[in-house]
Amino acid sequence: MSLVNLDYLFEDPVDLNQGSLPDYASLDFVSNGSHIYGEIMWPHNLKEKKHPCVIMLHGFPGSARNDDISHALCRIGCLVIVPHHRGAWGSEGKYLITNCVEDAVNLANYAHSKEFLEKYNVQEDQIFLLGHSMGGNSALNAGKKLEFIRGIIMLAPYDPTCFLRLGIEEYRKALLNEGRILKTDGIDSIYEDIAKKSQLLAFPKAFDGVKDKSILILLAKFDSVSANEEMIIPLWKKIVQYKNERQNDFALKSRPVQKLVEYPVEHGLLGRRISAIREIANFIKNNEDGE
Repeated sequence: MSLVNLDYLFEDPVDLNQGSLPDYASLDFVSNGSHIYGEIMWPHNLKEKKHPCVIMLHGFPGSARNDDISHALCRIGCLVIVPHHRGAWGSEGKYLITNCVEDAVNLANYAHSKEFLEKYNVQEDQIFLLGHSMGGNSALNAGKKLEFIRGIIMLAPYDPTCFLRLGIEEYRKALLNEGRILKTDGIDSIYEDIAKKSQLLAFPKAFDGVKDKSILILLAKFDSVSANEEMIIPLWKKIVQYKNERQNDFALKSRPVQKLVEYPVEHGLLGRRISAIREIANFIKNNEDGE
């Protein structure tokens, strides 16, 4: 039996079990000593079968919502966790890029715990990390550390180390304007954190940790925020080369699903949101069998 039903991607489920209705609850999770808040959404028939789990990671500064994606994934049968990182939108602690990665790792480990798996009937080998923009950085750099992660989904991913090569002052001004709503020790602290950990955060450095993982990358061709050619394409080229070299080494059922799609849109993927949701849902569906 399939874990997801793509018929409900843009349609409401026909028959709802009154004893097991879809719903949501507040998330209150402690990450490295700080409470981070958000929501947990579960599909109908929660206890009747196992479900994939998708952890949705927001970008900088966290004001952009991806509710259309979370609701669509919940309708098809996914348990969806939507956190606000430390220092963002009421969560405790201070916002740092490395804190976002730690939050993602901690949440994924929580979702993979026996307590969570049993409470929400999650299939333990079907946990995904999905991130938009800077959330793509969180998904990538958390996912590379976690063996049990089934797949990494990055939407218009942003490599925060790239500005160190392209010129810090231009990006400092842009981030100052956007980041004023975050709880931080100042914008300089965010830059210092990135500079100190640049060798750990840079996208190409993630290759060894993700080369054998399923990965979906959705890019915006006319992205004015993420510089695709400098940020994500170098890593993607390494993945493609490795994949081509290893074609005969994978059994058909164990091959990771690795795909990149580019849309003729801006950073938020507006104008191709439905197409993006279809790609994400099909990626999750195809990873049930590793096809």
